[in-house]
Amino acid sequence: MHHCISVTKDKDDLITVWYSASYEKAPDSVIHLAKKRFDKWTEPVTVIKMPGFGIGNPVIWKSPDDELWLFFVVLTENDWQSALICRQKSKDHGENWSELEIISNMKGIMTKGRLLILRNGNYLLPVYDEKKWTSMILLSEDGNNWKLYGETTVTGLIQPVVIELDDGNLMMMSRSKMGKVYISYSFNGGLSWIASAQTDIPNPNSGIDVVKYKDMLVLAHNHTQTGRNRMDLLFSKDEGKTWSAPFCVKETDHGEYSYPWLLQDEKQLHLFFTDNRMNFIHSFFEDRDFEKR
Repeated sequence: MHHCISVTKDKDDLITVWYSASYEKAPDSVIHLAKKRFDKWTEPVTVIKMPGFGIGNPVIWKSPDDELWLFFVVLTENDWQSALICRQKSKDHGENWSELEIISNMKGIMTKGRLLILRNGNYLLPVYDEKKWTSMILLSEDGNNWKLYGETTVTGLIQPVVIELDDGNLMMMSRSKMGKVYISYSFNGGLSWIASAQTDIPNPNSGIDVVKYKDMLVLAHNHTQTGRNRMDLLFSKDEGKTWSAPFCVKETDHGEYSYPWLLQDEKQLHLFFTDNRMNFIHSFFEDRDFEKR
Protein backbone atom coordinates (compact mmCIF):
# COMPACT_ATOMS: atom_id res chain seq x y z
CA MET A 1 0.00 0.00 0.00
CA HIS A 2 1.03 3.62 -0.63
CA HIS A 3 -0.14 6.32 1.74
CA CYS A 4 -0.07 10.02 2.70
CA ILE A 5 1.77 11.89 -0.03
CA SER A 6 3.54 15.20 0.66
CA VAL A 7 4.96 17.52 -1.99
CA THR A 8 7.27 20.53 -2.15
CA LYS A 9 9.00 22.50 -4.87
CA ASP A 10 12.80 22.44 -5.15
CA LYS A 11 14.19 24.71 -7.87
CA ASP A 12 12.41 23.50 -11.03
CA ASP A 13 11.53 20.09 -9.60
CA LEU A 14 8.52 18.83 -7.73
CA ILE A 15 9.56 16.46 -4.93
CA THR A 16 7.09 13.98 -3.49
CA VAL A 17 7.40 11.66 -0.50
CA TRP A 18 5.05 8.99 0.79
CA TYR A 19 5.18 5.91 2.92
CA SER A 20 4.68 2.35 1.70
CA ALA A 21 4.09 -0.79 3.72
CA SER A 22 2.39 -4.17 3.59
CA TYR A 23 -0.23 -2.61 5.90
CA GLU A 24 -0.60 0.47 8.12
CA LYS A 25 1.92 0.51 10.98
CA ALA A 26 3.79 -2.48 9.53
CA PRO A 27 7.44 -2.95 10.57
CA ASP A 28 8.41 -3.07 6.89
CA SER A 29 7.29 0.55 6.32
CA VAL A 30 9.56 2.75 4.19
CA ILE A 31 9.42 6.32 2.90
CA HIS A 32 9.86 6.79 -0.83
CA LEU A 33 10.84 9.92 -2.77
CA ALA A 34 10.32 10.80 -6.44
CA LYS A 35 10.95 13.97 -8.46
CA LYS A 36 9.16 15.48 -11.42
CA ARG A 37 11.80 16.91 -13.72
CA PHE A 38 11.20 18.16 -17.26
CA ASP A 39 7.61 16.85 -17.08
CA LYS A 40 8.73 13.32 -16.23
CA TRP A 41 8.70 11.54 -12.87
CA THR A 42 11.83 9.77 -11.72
CA GLU A 43 11.70 6.25 -10.40
CA PRO A 44 10.95 6.23 -6.64
CA VAL A 45 13.87 5.73 -4.28
CA THR A 46 13.74 4.69 -0.63
CA VAL A 47 15.02 7.50 1.60
CA ILE A 48 13.93 6.29 5.06
CA LYS A 49 14.03 2.67 6.15
CA MET A 50 14.00 1.44 9.75
CA PRO A 51 13.60 -2.34 9.73
CA GLY A 52 11.42 -3.53 12.58
CA PHE A 53 9.77 -0.14 13.14
CA GLY A 54 6.64 1.27 11.61
CA ILE A 55 7.07 4.74 10.09
CA GLY A 56 4.60 7.04 8.37
CA ASN A 57 3.00 10.42 7.63
CA PRO A 58 5.97 12.10 5.94
CA VAL A 59 5.90 15.87 5.42
CA ILE A 60 8.56 17.41 3.17
CA TRP A 61 9.38 21.13 3.19
CA LYS A 62 11.91 23.44 1.56
CA SER A 63 13.62 25.72 4.10
CA PRO A 64 14.71 29.34 3.39
CA ASP A 65 18.36 28.23 3.35
CA ASP A 66 17.71 25.70 0.57
CA GLU A 67 17.57 22.58 2.74
CA LEU A 68 14.91 19.90 2.46
CA TRP A 69 13.34 19.00 5.80
CA LEU A 70 11.59 15.66 6.06
CA PHE A 71 9.32 15.13 9.06
CA PHE A 72 7.79 11.73 9.79
CA VAL A 73 6.73 9.53 12.69
CA VAL A 74 8.45 6.43 14.06
CA LEU A 75 6.41 3.90 16.03
CA THR A 76 8.15 2.69 19.17
CA GLU A 77 5.52 -0.03 19.51
CA ASN A 78 2.95 -1.34 17.04
CA ASP A 79 0.38 1.48 17.10
CA TRP A 80 0.11 5.17 16.22
CA GLN A 81 -0.23 6.08 19.89
CA SER A 82 3.46 5.20 20.33
CA ALA A 83 4.58 7.55 17.52
CA LEU A 84 7.45 10.02 17.90
CA ILE A 85 7.92 12.90 15.44
CA CYS A 86 11.36 12.84 13.82
CA ARG A 87 13.18 14.90 11.22
CA GLN A 88 16.01 14.45 8.75
CA LYS A 89 17.53 17.13 6.51
CA SER A 90 19.12 17.15 3.07
CA LYS A 91 21.49 19.78 1.70
CA ASP A 92 21.76 18.20 -1.75
CA HIS A 93 18.14 18.08 -2.94
CA GLY A 94 17.31 14.73 -1.38
CA GLU A 95 20.35 12.73 -2.42
CA ASN A 96 21.71 12.35 1.12
CA TRP A 97 20.10 12.83 4.52
CA SER A 98 21.28 13.84 7.98
CA GLU A 99 21.06 11.72 11.09
CA LEU A 100 17.60 11.26 12.56
CA GLU A 101 16.56 13.74 15.26
CA ILE A 102 13.50 13.47 17.50
CA ILE A 103 11.71 16.83 17.64
CA SER A 104 8.93 15.83 20.07
CA ASN A 105 9.33 13.36 22.92
CA MET A 106 5.59 13.10 23.54
CA LYS A 107 4.31 9.77 22.23
CA GLY A 108 1.22 9.82 20.06
CA ILE A 109 1.82 13.28 18.56
CA MET A 110 1.76 12.93 14.76
CA THR A 111 2.44 14.94 11.61
CA LYS A 112 0.35 15.39 8.46
CA GLY A 113 0.04 19.10 7.48
CA ARG A 114 2.63 21.39 5.88
CA LEU A 115 4.99 23.58 7.87
CA LEU A 116 4.55 27.37 7.80
CA ILE A 117 6.84 30.28 8.59
CA LEU A 118 4.63 32.94 10.15
CA ARG A 119 4.99 36.70 9.70
CA ASN A 120 6.59 36.95 13.12
CA GLY A 121 9.30 34.54 11.95
CA ASN A 122 8.14 31.54 13.99
CA TYR A 123 7.93 28.07 12.49
CA LEU A 124 4.57 26.29 12.83
CA LEU A 125 4.04 22.58 12.24
CA PRO A 126 0.43 21.29 12.46
CA VAL A 127 0.21 18.10 14.52
CA TYR A 128 -2.38 16.05 16.37
CA ASP A 129 -2.69 13.78 19.37
CA GLU A 130 -3.53 10.25 18.25
CA LYS A 131 -4.41 9.27 21.83
CA LYS A 132 -6.96 12.04 22.43
CA TRP A 133 -7.82 12.80 18.79
CA THR A 134 -7.19 16.53 19.23
CA SER A 135 -5.63 19.00 16.78
CA MET A 136 -2.56 20.92 17.96
CA ILE A 137 0.61 22.62 16.66
CA LEU A 138 4.34 22.66 17.29
CA LEU A 139 5.99 26.11 17.39
CA SER A 140 9.66 27.06 17.14
CA GLU A 141 11.53 30.33 16.82
CA ASP A 142 14.20 28.92 14.52
CA GLY A 143 13.18 25.41 13.45
CA ASN A 144 14.64 23.83 16.59
CA ASN A 145 13.43 23.41 20.19
CA TRP A 146 9.80 22.82 19.28
CA LYS A 147 7.02 23.42 21.83
CA LEU A 148 3.50 22.02 21.76
CA TYR A 149 0.53 24.41 21.80
CA GLY A 150 -3.06 24.77 20.92
CA GLU A 151 -5.38 21.94 21.90
CA THR A 152 -8.71 23.24 20.58
CA THR A 153 -10.85 21.58 23.32
CA VAL A 154 -12.85 19.40 20.90
CA THR A 155 -12.01 15.69 20.67
CA GLY A 156 -12.56 13.63 17.53
CA LEU A 157 -10.27 15.81 15.41
CA ILE A 158 -6.99 14.95 13.70
CA GLN A 159 -4.74 15.96 10.79
CA PRO A 160 -5.15 19.75 10.98
CA VAL A 161 -4.02 22.19 8.32
CA VAL A 162 -3.23 25.82 9.14
CA ILE A 163 -3.43 29.01 7.04
CA GLU A 164 -2.17 32.46 8.02
CA LEU A 165 -4.88 34.94 7.04
CA ASP A 166 -4.35 38.40 5.59
CA ASP A 167 -4.71 40.04 9.04
CA GLY A 168 -2.09 37.74 10.56
CA ASN A 169 -4.55 35.55 12.45
CA LEU A 170 -4.38 31.78 11.98
CA MET A 171 -7.12 29.47 10.76
CA MET A 172 -7.00 25.74 11.49
CA MET A 173 -9.20 23.20 9.69
CA SER A 174 -9.37 19.58 10.86
CA ARG A 175 -10.60 16.18 9.78
CA SER A 176 -13.25 14.85 12.16
CA LYS A 177 -15.22 11.81 13.28
CA MET A 178 -18.40 13.92 13.36
CA GLY A 179 -19.15 14.06 9.64
CA LYS A 180 -18.01 17.66 9.15
CA VAL A 181 -14.80 19.65 8.81
CA TYR A 182 -14.05 21.61 12.01
CA ILE A 183 -12.47 25.06 12.21
CA SER A 184 -10.57 27.02 14.88
CA TYR A 185 -8.73 30.36 15.04
CA SER A 186 -5.72 31.74 16.87
CA PHE A 187 -5.25 35.47 17.44
CA ASN A 188 -1.82 35.27 19.08
CA GLY A 189 0.40 33.39 16.63
CA GLY A 190 -0.75 29.92 17.62
CA LEU A 191 -0.12 30.13 21.38
CA SER A 192 -3.82 29.56 22.07
CA TRP A 193 -6.87 28.66 19.98
CA ILE A 194 -10.61 29.12 20.30
CA ALA A 195 -12.72 25.97 20.57
CA SER A 196 -13.05 24.19 17.24
CA ALA A 197 -16.49 24.62 15.68
CA GLN A 198 -18.34 22.54 13.12
CA THR A 199 -18.58 23.90 9.58
CA ASP A 200 -21.10 22.99 6.88
CA ILE A 201 -18.40 21.18 4.90
CA PRO A 202 -18.94 17.38 4.90
CA ASN A 203 -16.08 15.11 5.96
CA PRO A 204 -16.16 11.29 6.07
CA ASN A 205 -13.35 11.15 8.66
CA SER A 206 -10.75 11.70 5.95
CA GLY A 207 -7.77 13.96 5.32
CA ILE A 208 -8.06 17.50 3.90
CA ASP A 209 -5.74 20.22 2.65
CA VAL A 210 -6.05 24.00 2.26
CA VAL A 211 -3.81 26.51 0.47
CA LYS A 212 -3.90 30.12 -0.62
CA TYR A 213 -4.12 30.37 -4.40
CA LYS A 214 -4.16 33.82 -6.01
CA ASP A 215 -7.01 35.74 -4.33
CA MET A 216 -8.76 32.77 -2.72
CA LEU A 217 -8.45 29.74 -0.49
CA VAL A 218 -8.73 26.28 -2.02
CA LEU A 219 -9.82 23.27 0.04
CA ALA A 220 -9.28 19.69 -1.18
CA HIS A 221 -11.40 17.00 0.46
CA ASN A 222 -13.98 14.24 0.00
CA HIS A 223 -17.29 16.10 -0.30
CA THR A 224 -19.39 13.44 1.41
CA GLN A 225 -20.13 12.38 4.98
CA THR A 226 -19.62 8.68 4.24
CA GLY A 227 -17.12 7.02 1.97
CA ARG A 228 -14.19 8.43 0.03
CA ASN A 229 -15.40 7.79 -3.50
CA ARG A 230 -14.83 11.35 -4.77
CA MET A 231 -12.19 14.05 -4.54
CA ASP A 232 -13.36 17.65 -4.61
CA LEU A 233 -12.14 21.23 -4.49
CA LEU A 234 -13.95 24.08 -2.74
CA PHE A 235 -13.12 27.78 -3.16
CA SER A 236 -13.43 30.70 -0.76
CA LYS A 237 -12.94 34.36 -1.63
CA ASP A 238 -13.57 35.58 1.93
CA GLU A 239 -10.88 33.61 3.80
CA GLY A 240 -13.04 30.65 4.72
CA LYS A 241 -16.22 32.37 5.84
CA THR A 242 -18.13 30.94 2.87
CA TRP A 243 -17.27 28.28 0.31
CA SER A 244 -18.30 27.51 -3.25
CA ALA A 245 -20.19 24.49 -4.48
CA PRO A 246 -17.89 21.47 -4.85
CA PHE A 247 -15.78 21.08 -7.97
CA CYS A 248 -15.52 17.30 -8.41
CA VAL A 249 -12.06 16.34 -9.66
CA LYS A 250 -12.60 12.59 -9.78
CA GLU A 251 -15.28 10.11 -8.73
CA THR A 252 -15.43 6.31 -8.61
CA ASP A 253 -18.08 3.66 -8.02
CA HIS A 254 -15.68 1.59 -5.98
CA GLY A 255 -12.52 2.11 -3.95
CA GLU A 256 -11.41 5.44 -2.53
CA TYR A 257 -9.58 8.69 -3.19
CA SER A 258 -7.91 10.08 -0.10
CA TYR A 259 -5.21 12.17 1.60
CA PRO A 260 -5.01 15.19 -0.75
CA TRP A 261 -2.05 17.54 -0.93
CA LEU A 262 -2.19 20.93 -2.69
CA LEU A 263 0.76 22.88 -4.07
CA GLN A 264 0.79 26.11 -6.04
CA ASP A 265 3.49 27.44 -8.32
CA GLU A 266 3.70 30.48 -10.57
CA LYS A 267 1.32 29.09 -13.19
CA GLN A 268 -0.65 26.19 -11.75
CA LEU A 269 -2.34 24.64 -8.77
CA HIS A 270 -1.32 21.02 -8.25
CA LEU A 271 -3.45 18.41 -6.49
CA PHE A 272 -2.07 15.05 -5.42
CA PHE A 273 -4.12 12.30 -3.79
CA THR A 274 -4.10 8.57 -3.14
CA ASP A 275 -5.98 6.18 -5.43
CA ASN A 276 -7.11 3.09 -3.50
CA ARG A 277 -3.96 3.44 -1.37
CA MET A 278 -2.05 1.79 -4.22
CA ASN A 279 -1.26 4.68 -6.58
CA PHE A 280 -1.21 8.47 -6.64
CA ILE A 281 -3.04 10.83 -8.95
CA HIS A 282 -1.52 14.18 -9.92
CA SER A 283 -3.96 16.75 -11.31
CA PHE A 284 -3.09 20.35 -12.13
CA PHE A 285 -5.19 23.38 -12.93
CA GLU A 286 -4.74 26.83 -14.41
CA ASP A 287 -6.66 30.01 -13.73
CA ARG A 288 -9.13 29.42 -16.55
CA ASP A 289 -10.21 26.16 -14.90
CA PHE A 290 -11.56 28.18 -11.98
CA GLU A 291 -13.03 31.18 -13.79
CA LYS A 292 -16.59 30.39 -12.73
CA ARG A 293 -15.75 29.45 -9.17
